[in-house]
Order: sequence, then C-alpha cells, then structure tokens
Amino acid sequence: CKLVLILKFIGMKKLLFILALLISFSSFAQYYTGQRVFSNKFPTEVSDKSQDTYILIKNSNTDIIVAVKDLIRNKVIQHAYINAKDNYRFRNIPVGKYVCMYMWTDALGRKHYNIDDKSMEFPVNQIGGYEITMQKSVDGNLSQSSINEDDFFN
Repeated sequence: CKLVLILKFIGMKKLLFILALLISFSSFAQYYTGQRVFSNKFPTEVSDKSQDTYILIKNSNTDIIVAVKDLIRNKVIQHAYINAKDNYRFRNIPVGKYVCMYMWTDALGRKHYNIDDKSMEFPVNQIGGYEITMQKSVDGNLSQSSINEDDFFN
C-alpha cells in the first residue's frame, strides 16, 4: 500500500513538472510589446536621432501590429507588436509624412488590416509627436480604412 502511494506521488511530481515546462514554453512563445515580428518582410528600421519625435500608440483590448509608413517613399520605416492594453512609442521619426497601418487577429482567427485616413507630418526640428488611442469611438478624430494583406506588407 505504501509502495502504491509513493508511485502515485512520483507520477504526480512528473505530471506537475511536465505541466510547468509546458506553461513556461507557452509563455516564452508570446510576443512582447515592441518586438519586430516582421523584420523579414519590412526593410531595416529607419529613425533620425536628431529628431525628438514620436508616435505613441495606446492599445485597447487586442494584440496588434502597427507599421509606420512613409508616404513619400511608400515604405514602412518602423513596426512593432503591441500587447493588449499596452503602450508603445515609435521614436525619432524622420522628417516626412506618415500613416499608421494596423494588423490584428479577431477571436475567430481572421486577420484584419487597416490604414489611417489622415496622415501625420513631421517637419524639421519638430519636438513632440502624435498619440493614437486604439478604441472604437463615434466621436474619434482619426478614421481608418480597410486594406488587404498585400497593401500592409508592400
């Protein structure tokens, strides 16, 4: 009877160990805010250390990927994964005109892609930037349009 209890205890310890390993692996598999998840699809990140500029994204309740697109050069200069209810600041935005593009996955696993309808201008010697709060709002001052995956990555 004691032998059976010892074996059950050892079996339980192994099961707990395996569960702990699985939990730790799944937590390492999660993306973190600021991670460059598409570094293979977007060119090298571009910034200008002489510009004290930023775009602050205040995220809502869904993980999202934000890409900052240069409208003159027609290319993404920076992008980042942003966890739900987290904030991320794109820093040192070069002189130019930009829009943000957004990618997220809904609860059914469908991917969505949007782009801002208004652009953000960063003139020479600007200090400061823009703040975008991600939430649905009737009275919001920034509207977005739906785009496809090709538009997001090209």
